[in-house]
Amino acid sequence: MKWELDSIYTDKSFAHDLQKAKSLLHSHADLKTNILQVQEAGMILKEMDSFTSCLLAQNPADQNAQAKSGEVTQLDADYQSALFAIGNRLVDLDDAAFQALLGQLKDIAFFLAELREITKQKGPQRQEEMINSLSVDGYHSLWALYQTFTGKLKINGLSVGQAQNLMGVGDRSVRKKAFQDWTAAWKEQADFLAQLLNALAGFRLKVYATRGWGDVLHEPLLMNRMEPATFDAMWAAIVAAKPAFVQYMRHKAKKLGLEKLSWIDVEAPLAQVENISYEQGCDIILEQFEKFHPRMAKFAKMAFQKHWVEAEDRTGKAAGGFCVSFPKSNQSRIFMTYKGSPTNVATLAHELGHAYHNLCIEHLPFFHQQIQMNVAETASTFAEMVVIDQTIAEAKTEQEKEQLLDDKLQRSIAFFMNLHSRLIFERAFYAERKKGYVSAEKLCDLMEAAQREAYCGELADWDPYFWAWKLHFYFTSYPFYNFPYTFGYLMSNGLYALAKKDPNFGEKFDAFLSDTAQMSVEGLAKKHLNVDLTKPDFWKNSLDILVKDVAAFLS
Repeated sequence: MKWELDSIYTDKSFAHDLQKAKSLLHSHADLKTNILQVQEAGMILKEMDSFTSCLLAQNPADQNAQAKSGEVTQLDADYQSALFAIGNRLVDLDDAAFQALLGQLKDIAFFLAELREITKQKGPQRQEEMINSLSVDGYHSLWALYQTFTGKLKINGLSVGQAQNLMGVGDRSVRKKAFQDWTAAWKEQADFLAQLLNALAGFRLKVYATRGWGDVLHEPLLMNRMEPATFDAMWAAIVAAKPAFVQYMRHKAKKLGLEKLSWIDVEAPLAQVENISYEQGCDIILEQFEKFHPRMAKFAKMAFQKHWVEAEDRTGKAAGGFCVSFPKSNQSRIFMTYKGSPTNVATLAHELGHAYHNLCIEHLPFFHQQIQMNVAETASTFAEMVVIDQTIAEAKTEQEKEQLLDDKLQRSIAFFMNLHSRLIFERAFYAERKKGYVSAEKLCDLMEAAQREAYCGELADWDPYFWAWKLHFYFTSYPFYNFPYTFGYLMSNGLYALAKKDPNFGEKFDAFLSDTAQMSVEGLAKKHLNVDLTKPDFWKNSLDILVKDVAAFLS
C-alpha cells in the first residue's frame, strides 16, 4: 500500500534535470527552436513538480522536499514567463507568418493558436513577467503554506485524512463525535486560515484588475476551454433536476430514522458495511474494468504491481487524494488514504481513471498533454461509474442493491449540491473581497448561506467551516476548482450511457481521451458525441439517467 518513487528521481538526477530545464528556458534561439525548447523544459518541470508533490503528500514535514518544491516553483515562474514571451512573439507575427509557423509545427498547432489568443487577453509582457516573479514567494507560497499547516494539524491525535474518514463510518455516534472534534479544530484555526484565504483572493483580484478582467469566472472558463453558455446550460439543467435529488435525501433520512439528514449523514452508509480490504478493492476494480475495456484493466493491474499507489492509512500524511503524471517517464502516481469503505474503492477507481487518461495522451507532444480540469475529471468519474454501476447490477440481494444505489447517489449529491455550494460560496466571497477583508465569521455566514441554497434547505445542520478545511479553495494553480468536477461527472455519465449500448466503446473512449487537450470542450463533444453543450439537451439527458437511479432507490 506504499508507492515507489525511487525510480523517478535521485537527488543527483533531480539536480541534473533542474539545471537542464533552466538552460532550456534561458536559451536565445529562433522562434521555432525556442518553442520546442520550452516544450521540453515544460515536460521536465512537470516531472519534477509531480515528484515533489508526492514527497510532500507522503510527509508534509519533509524539509528536503520543501526545498525541492521551492526550486520547482521558482522555475515554474520562469516557464510561465517563457510561455508568455512566446505568446507575445506569436502575437507580433502577421496572420500569414503565423500560419506558416503552424505548418512547420502541426503537431502542436492547437496549443500555439490557444497561447496566442490567451496572450492577447493578458497585459503587457513586462507586467506579466512581474506578476509571475512575485507569485513565487507570494501567491503560490500561500498554497504551500496551507499544505504544510494542514499536514501538521492533528485532530484528536489523528491526521486530517484519518479524522475525515471517521465521518463516513456507519455508527452515527462516531460520526457525530468526529464532526464535533473536526469543527472545533478548524474553528480554532479559522482566523489564521481566513487571513490566508483573503491574501490569496486579494492577489488574484489585483491581477484580474490589471488585466481588465471583471468577471472572476473569466480565467477558470478560459483555462477549461469552456464557453460561458456551456457553464450556464449545465447549471440550469442541474437546478431543474434538483427536486428529484431532494426526494432521495428525504427517503434516505427516513431509512436512517431521521426527520432530516444532518451534514454527517449525507455520505453515511445506510447500514454498517463490511470492511473491504485493499486487495479486495483492487480486485473489484480490475474485474469491472475488464468487463468494460480490457486495456484499462491491464493498465490498472500494472499500476498495482509496480506500486504506483500510496494508500496506507497512517498519521503524518496529507489529506485528500490525487493522481499526478510523470510525462518524461510515462508513469503516474496515485495518493489516497484507504480505510476499507466503498467510497475508498470508488476513490481508487477515480484516481486510476486519471492515470489511464495519462496513458491515452502519453504519445502526444507535451504541449498537447495539457488536459484541463473539467475533461480530466471526465475520465476519472467515468472509471468510478464503471465500477459502481456494474457492482449495482451484480448485487446479490435487494438490501445490497439499495446500499450500492445509495453510495452512487451520494456522488450525485456531491456533484450537484456540494460542488454547487462551493461555486456559490466562491462567487459570493470574491464579491465581498473586492470591498475589503472578509472575516472568519463572515466566511462562515457565506458558507452556510451557500450550502442552504445548494442543498435546497434540506439538511438539519450545516458545515460553516467548510471553507477552512476544503483544500480546493486554497489551490493557486486552479481558480474555482469546483464546477469542473460537475462538468466531468455529467460528461462521463453521457459517455457511459453510450458505452452501455456499444460493446466496442473502449476504443472510442480512448480516442475521446486522446483529443481532450487539443480542442475546446464544445468541439470535443461535437466531434465525439455529436452534441451541442451550449444547449440544455445533453445535460438534461445525462441527468435523466441519474434521476432514474433515484426512482430505483425510492422503490
